[in-house]
Amino acid sequence: MDLYDFKLDFVAKWINEKNGKSVAIQMPEGLKIYSQFIADELEKRTNATMFIIADACYGACDIAKDFSEFADVLVHFGHTEIPIMANNDRIFFVEISADVKYQSHLVELLPKLGNRIGLITTIPFLEELEKIKKWLEENGKQVFIGRRKGRAKYDGQVLGCDISAAKDISELVDEFLFIGNGDFHPLAVSIETKKKVIIFDPITQQIRDLADLPERVLRQRHAAISKASTAKKFLILVSTKVGQNRLHLATHLRKEAIDHNRKADLVVMNEFNPDLLIPFEADAYVSTACPRLAIDDFLRYPKPILTPVEFEIAIGIKRWRDYHLDFL
Repeated sequence: MDLYDFKLDFVAKWINEKNGKSVAIQMPEGLKIYSQFIADELEKRTNATMFIIADACYGACDIAKDFSEFADVLVHFGHTEIPIMANNDRIFFVEISADVKYQSHLVELLPKLGNRIGLITTIPFLEELEKIKKWLEENGKQVFIGRRKGRAKYDGQVLGCDISAAKDISELVDEFLFIGNGDFHPLAVSIETKKKVIIFDPITQQIRDLADLPERVLRQRHAAISKASTAKKFLILVSTKVGQNRLHLATHLRKEAIDHNRKADLVVMNEFNPDLLIPFEADAYVSTACPRLAIDDFLRYPKPILTPVEFEIAIGIKRWRDYHLDFL
């Protein structure tokens, strides 16, 4: 537990203030290994019974909306609330922080960095961002942190569905330094800004870049669009997850398909699973849910799965030069 601060005293105080007798605990996949420890600690500090939610959780957009069937309150670890969830006083978003050992790695990284650097991160490492900025500036670098917009809560914070903090400063920087783990966030920044992104992963203590990954992903996306351009039947997939539901967009895309002499059916799902689509006839799918689904999970689907922008390119509404990633 030394790596992360789960702010359990603060969480227990909130549970007691809400008079919660039963508590749902929701965590993203990378943190689930700590859930039993957290449940034990919170039961010691409250009079509540803890229920650990085992279902997959992909972000603050993926709140367990049926938690009230078995719990008074829900504690969601690892993400900041998004606007659509901000007013629910029975849900507590715990902004965990991680203990980052960074200085020796930045010394190693310093000669590899350009002069103008954009700093971006995710919530566990946000508290270190200003310290890293100060250190880099003291060592001769110009450092920029983008302003928060959209679904992000803090300056410099990027989400899988919102990289506006990076786009805010893309014209001012030579490259980005991403403090965090995983490839999706820095990949989205690299593709959208066309700037190099260097990754410092505080968990593995590794420094790396994306190499040719952005180019490989774009080639795969272009192949999916090309294959779907001859499709006659589309399934437009709609998520029932609170923060991923874009029903209005889905119905708009269906109208566009019909206007361009294609057939399109609206299919509603909670957890996107290609096995659930087996009964339906289709030449291609369109995901209006989390932007990561079409990028990360495309190999799971027997037919091309597109984002809304990619769909519009495939049927001729937009051109290849209009390509960009999907953001909520």
